[in-house]
Amino acid sequence: MDRRRFLLSAAAFALPIPAGKQMAFKVLRNGTPIGEHHLNFTQTGDDLSVEVSIQLLVKLTVIPVFRYKLQAVEKWSGGVFQSLESKIIENGNVLTVHAQKTAAGYEVTGTNHDNPEKNMPTYLSPPDTLPLTYWNKQFMSGTILNIQTAHTYPAAVNSPGWNKLPTAEGGFITAQRFDLTGKLRLSVWYNQSDSWSGLEFHYSGDETYEKIIA
Repeated sequence: MDRRRFLLSAAAFALPIPAGKQMAFKVLRNGTPIGEHHLNFTQTGDDLSVEVSIQLLVKLTVIPVFRYKLQAVEKWSGGVFQSLESKIIENGNVLTVHAQKTAAGYEVTGTNHDNPEKNMPTYLSPPDTLPLTYWNKQFMSGTILNIQTAHTYPAAVNSPGWNKLPTAEGGFITAQRFDLTGKLRLSVWYNQSDSWSGLEFHYSGDETYEKIIA
């Protein structure tokens, strides 16, 4: 293997890919389970594909009041983010986001299929852009791409320390908390191996993620 090929392979394996090539969380709103968030990783040589799937359903007694489905695929090569395609259906409203690496950064487009007036024209985001899919802790080190709105945000991060987080099975994970502030407000946790371990934010309620270990 030549040196360039070795460096590409080293960069690809430096990404925090889970040993089982899968990751999942139970999602709760105000303490009540409303769905799950799954990630599947497929690695072929220096190329990595990450499939993200979220399905949420909120009910008022037995009446559905909020439905949310997300399907996204992000592509990496040699440890470098290459592209993202996402589709969100939120209470019937369809949103899509496309991001593609170019020589100058990433071309990003956001489309609201039910309200074209809210479409986001294609724009160029900086070369340090990474998608808000959480599994890669490095997203906090540069420009953050929201995979639902197609907006980008500068990272404003503070870490108040380590916590014990509940898992979906009733156990605990020890993980470091990072608070993101500014236009993007959330808290995200990573364990000693930099594996994504928890999430908390507010969106029509207090949303929390509990990692599924089994």
